[in-house]
Amino acid sequence: MHIGIIGAGNVGVGIADALTYLGIGKKITLFNRHIDKALGEIWDLSDCIPLLENNIEFHATDDLKDLKDCNIIAITAGIKQKPGQSRMDLLNENLKIIKNIVENLDEINEKAIIIMVTNPVDILTRVAINISKRDKNLIFGSGTVLDSIRFREAIGEKIDINRKNIHAYIIGEHGDSEFPLWSATHIGPLKLEDFNIKNFDNFKKEIALRVKKRAYKIIEKKGFTKQAIGVSVANIIKSIILDEKKIFTVSVPIEKSCGCIRKDVCLSIPCVLGEKGIEKKLLMECSELEFELLKQSAEKLDKIYAEIAKETE
Repeated sequence: MHIGIIGAGNVGVGIADALTYLGIGKKITLFNRHIDKALGEIWDLSDCIPLLENNIEFHATDDLKDLKDCNIIAITAGIKQKPGQSRMDLLNENLKIIKNIVENLDEINEKAIIIMVTNPVDILTRVAINISKRDKNLIFGSGTVLDSIRFREAIGEKIDINRKNIHAYIIGEHGDSEFPLWSATHIGPLKLEDFNIKNFDNFKKEIALRVKKRAYKIIEKKGFTKQAIGVSVANIIKSIILDEKKIFTVSVPIEKSCGCIRKDVCLSIPCVLGEKGIEKKLLMECSELEFELLKQSAEKLDKIYAEIAKETE
C-alpha cells in the first residue's frame, strides 16, 4: 500500500512518523515544494527502520507526479496556525494552495483516497470535493477524530474508566462551534446520564471546554500540534488499508436532507471507513439542543464557504 503525504511541515511529518512507528503501509512518499526538507525528513525516518519491526520504503519528491501510484494521499500543505489564530484565519492562503493541489491530483491520480488535513479542514474539504472529479466517497477531512479521542480520554479520567469502553463523539465544525454529542455518549452499556455523575452539568461544561481549547493550549506552549494528529490520521489510514469498518468522526457532506442544514456542507459526523473510503454515514438521533448546535455549526461553515465560493469555480 503506497501512501502519499503532501506537505513536510509539522503535521505532515507527524503523520509520516506515526505511519513508520506503527508499521502502516509499505511505501511512503513525502511531497514538499522544497525538496531538501522532504529529503531530510525521509532520510531521518529511513534510519529508524533497522530499529523497528517493519520494512517501509521511503521516497521524497517535489513533483506531484510521483504520487501517481498512491492508494491514499493525505494533504497537509498550507500555512500553519499561530498562537492566537483560529483555524478560520488560515483560510485565504490555504484555499489557493489546496485548489492547485486537488486540480493537479485529478490529472495525476483520480483513484486515490484523499484525506484533507489542512485547516480549516471542513471548508477545504468542501472545496476539494467540489473541485475534484473523483467519487465523493474518496475525499473526506480528518475532522474531529482527534477531538473525539480527547473527549473520551477526558471523560475516562474524570470517572476512572478506560477510554476504550467509552463511546463518545465530538461533531460539527472542527473548530470553535464543535460540540459533544452527549445524548449518544455511552459507558459500556450505560448512557452517561445513568452513570450517577455528581454535578453532571458542571462535569459536561468542564469536559467540553477542555476538549475545545486543547489544541489552542498546545499551540500556545510549543507553537504547533504534531504527534496526536499524526497518530489520528495514521489510524484512519490503517482502517482504510485493512478494511476495518471502524467509526471515525470525519468531515463529509451530510448529503441527506437534515432539517434546515444544507446537504453539501462538510462537517464531522460518525462515518464507517473501509477500503472504499467513506462506506456509510451514521446520521444519528440527537436532542433538540444538539440539533440546534449542529445547525449553527453548519450555518457558520456555509456562510464562510459562500464568501469564497467564487474563487473555487
